[in-house]
Amino acid sequence: MANENFRRKGSHEENQKAIVIKKKESSNRGKPKKVLIVESPTKSRKISSILGKEWKVVASFGHIRDLPERTMGFSFQDILKGEVNVSWTITKRKVISFIRRETEHAEEVILATDPDREGEAIAWHISQVLNIKDPKRIVFHEITPQAILNSLENPRKIDMNLVHAQISRRLIDRVVGYTLSPVFWSIRKNSSAGRVQSAALHLIVKRWKEVRDFERKPYFIVYADFGDIKAVLYEKVQDIGSSGDEKSALVRVKHFFSEFEAKELAESINSLYVSDFRRTNESKSPPPPYTTSSMLQDAKNFFRFSSDFTMKIAQNLFERGLITYHRTDSTHISEQGFSIAKSFFSSSYKDIENVGRRWKTKVANAQEAHECIRPTEEGFQRFVKFFDDISSLSKLKDSNLNPYDKLLLMICFRFFSSQSKNALFGVVQVKFSSPSLPQNLFFAFKVRNLKFDGFLRLWNRREEDLSDDEYEGDENFKFALSFEFTKNLSVGQKPLERISYKKKFTTPPPLYTEATLIKELERSGVGRPSTYSTIIKTLKKRGYIVEEKGKLIPTGDGIFQDEVLEKYMPKICLPEFTASMEEELDSIARGEKLWRHSLSSMIKTYLEEFEKFKENFKEVVKNFKESLQENPGISISSPKKKNKN
Repeated sequence: MANENFRRKGSHEENQKAIVIKKKESSNRGKPKKVLIVESPTKSRKISSILGKEWKVVASFGHIRDLPERTMGFSFQDILKGEVNVSWTITKRKVISFIRRETEHAEEVILATDPDREGEAIAWHISQVLNIKDPKRIVFHEITPQAILNSLENPRKIDMNLVHAQISRRLIDRVVGYTLSPVFWSIRKNSSAGRVQSAALHLIVKRWKEVRDFERKPYFIVYADFGDIKAVLYEKVQDIGSSGDEKSALVRVKHFFSEFEAKELAESINSLYVSDFRRTNESKSPPPPYTTSSMLQDAKNFFRFSSDFTMKIAQNLFERGLITYHRTDSTHISEQGFSIAKSFFSSSYKDIENVGRRWKTKVANAQEAHECIRPTEEGFQRFVKFFDDISSLSKLKDSNLNPYDKLLLMICFRFFSSQSKNALFGVVQVKFSSPSLPQNLFFAFKVRNLKFDGFLRLWNRREEDLSDDEYEGDENFKFALSFEFTKNLSVGQKPLERISYKKKFTTPPPLYTEATLIKELERSGVGRPSTYSTIIKTLKKRGYIVEEKGKLIPTGDGIFQDEVLEKYMPKICLPEFTASMEEELDSIARGEKLWRHSLSSMIKTYLEEFEKFKENFKEVVKNFKESLQENPGISISSPKKKNKN
């Protein structure tokens, strides 16, 4: 009986197990066998529409783990010994649980995060948390069927060089932020300092001080007045140590710092003669396609978009499959890009087509495997819908489109203009001399006239203002041509009305705008495409800078912190110091250096500087409190007003 009960019990348990297994099989029936993990839900929806029901596309919502918030997360001693033991903290437990459920019975799991260091690190963290053995990684620079399917056919392993470069950057920034920022908390809450942030702040403060301390000085230029056209007086200055030939001479506008001298010279000239007449053609190339930096600059200049706002819009356009990846410093164009350009020109402007034009990336350490920012096929089709009404950049600037379409069209115009022919100008340059003038002084003017618009048909943007002796237009060009057979001219007779002079003032360098700061950061090697907008956003959030009429102005807190760091820890302010670290990180990313050794070296260099800074900070606090007692408020609303405090 007992044996019978045992058999019945065993049979019952087996039946229950069978029911559970059937339920699981039933629940898994129809579920996708393959899972693709991306970063954003917008991207997951777009890719799902491409791949169909066979695939399940899930989003990690960015990083799923990071360094702990309240502690360092690693040991200085370990780092300095060349060991890296990081206590990573899970930041999105619900997301991880969801992804784990979705991947539990999947035959294949592929990681498809963004194609940069940050994306590579996110993929690595996901593989570690989910314990994915031999994880497969794909990258694509545009969310289109062709790009997605091609990448799935060519999966690769996670690039640990990129991961190590991202981890190194994260640890260095944590060390700087968690050691330097608390030092300032004794003076001001919400303070922060950082490797890249402090270098950017220093550029802004330095430029503001140059403007504040600048003293305008008057000077005078002399010109020959032909009515609508003025020929400016130049001087030829021999370079020091030059061979004395024509090519080594420096030519510049002659400045007089005495009105008496300018007036005396102008009154001494009674006649001129044409000493040189040149008629040539001048070719102007289009701008290259967009990188992150140039896109941010133009969005600010054209539409007044902040860099942070522009990056959010660009992220959305990328995830919707309308543009290629928006974090790039490369001007490389793929064959798919050339094909889209060919489609545009075949239906619109065949006479300005120059498809196949390649651009060499000027930024040091640029990732040439990346592509420029350009429209995808879907983005191009959206552009076409607007093109009949908005056929050039100037019309786009005056349009009432929403910000997403404005940015998309700006990217399209820039890309298609980069594949257009050069603009061609007819140029006339006339030079005048006088028996009353020394041989190194002469008058000159230049007129150019558009002969073939080329890329300007699309990109009709005036990129620079004409100088005092440069002119454009049909009438001015005809007037310039009249001097081809002219020899001598008398003052007071047509066409030479008089020799006169004009008062001008020296000007300070312009204050930084978001656009010009990003340009300078890129030139100096400070930050990378993914960080430009974050740098400016952080400085504003911390109250170190404000934006007034488009200009970036440091606040009293920003000036104070910069002056303290410049005096007691100058390296952290220098763009060169930050740029050298960026180069080191690039070397790690390329696999040229051992990452633990480089990380140890960079942190050791920083900590040596920081220890010196800490020793002097008591003096800083004392001086600061004394200055507050003497002058409780600091007003710097206008850089034109000097403020000795």
